[in-house]
Amino acid sequence: MIPLERERTLAQAGRAIESFLARAGWRARIEDCGERLQAAICWLHDGDGEAFANGYGKGEREAARIGALYEAVEHVYANAQSPHERIELLPAQALADDPRYAALPFAAELGRQGERQLSCRRYLPFFADDERDALAVPLFLVRPSATEALLPGDDFDYSSVIRYGSNSGVAIGASVEEAAVHAIGELVERDSWSLFLAAHFLGDPASFGAWIEPGSLPEEVARVHAAAQRQLGREVRLIEATSDLGVPVFIATTDRIAAGEAVFPGGYGASLYAGHAAIRALTELVQAVLIGRRLETVSAYSRQTLEALAEYPKLRDCAYFQVDFERLPRRRWDHAPRERQAPAVLLRELLARLGERGIQVRHAINHREGDAFCVVSCVALELERFLLVTTGMVMAPGRRGMALLARARSAAAQETAAA
Repeated sequence: MIPLERERTLAQAGRAIESFLARAGWRARIEDCGERLQAAICWLHDGDGEAFANGYGKGEREAARIGALYEAVEHVYANAQSPHERIELLPAQALADDPRYAALPFAAELGRQGERQLSCRRYLPFFADDERDALAVPLFLVRPSATEALLPGDDFDYSSVIRYGSNSGVAIGASVEEAAVHAIGELVERDSWSLFLAAHFLGDPASFGAWIEPGSLPEEVARVHAAAQRQLGREVRLIEATSDLGVPVFIATTDRIAAGEAVFPGGYGASLYAGHAAIRALTELVQAVLIGRRLETVSAYSRQTLEALAEYPKLRDCAYFQVDFERLPRRRWDHAPRERQAPAVLLRELLARLGERGIQVRHAINHREGDAFCVVSCVALELERFLLVTTGMVMAPGRRGMALLARARSAAAQETAAA
């Protein structure tokens, strides 16, 4: 059976990636953690036996192992520079004058450094190959670690903006369409995650998100929810965080923190298939807990994040992620099931839904390995990236987050006036 949003069965996907590894001369080492719901950790080793990339997988055993393999390969190319991509120098003022950049939290900095040049990568709309439709995206915004790729003559001072860089929106798939569906899903998921953080910890917790009644979950989601609770030994709570974009998004967390955990664990999922999004969130929650137990570096990183935000209590609360369920509305599951569709069809629907909200998605291909796989990078400048606060970055929400907070304040003021 072909999994949702995919073009191949798990067995076919496994054969494709293993054939690639053999051609590349790489070796994969996979470690399994957990019971029925598992986390898999994959390390890639080169011909000399040196580990050079890793990836995580989640779900039942076969899905977790193949997912970890693909994610490890994705990470190789997430920050890699394609020999075919075009990097160019542009004056910061050109971007500052472009209204498409206005939603970014650091848009004013582009104007302040207007005379300076910065390295940009060109992203195209889907289904269009005309370079005149390309969007020049600052390289640091999509590849923050690739400072060696900055062009000679790049004199932009990145010190105040580098915190907003992220490789979110990069995904691997059997085709451009499959990879893009997952890349856009990640952008939407992290936009909703950002909005939830802003509303819950900076504003009114009741203004965004709802705690889903466990008894209302559809059968398959309920089964995974129950399995997650048994494995973690505590209550697992599922939060709906679907935004105005209309793409179902869910967050899974726990009712309490366990020994050895520095922060409340979380799992996140987005998909046009609501049940699939919820299952992703639940399995990612289990993955987060299992990998945190297995790798001390993960817990250490969480502790460092809290220390970095110690002087900013509200931002620290975002990273600690103790949800106030008493103030979160409760809701029954109300998503209707939908028919299985090919990734190419799903991609067009995602683009249409975002386009209706004024969100333009563009893409660039990081790597194409014949018919084996493709790694795609997608950007949507309007979407929120406040979630980066959970990595220890001191920042404010962007335009979507600030608008949400403003609406919540206005609603509260109207209620007070009416009382």
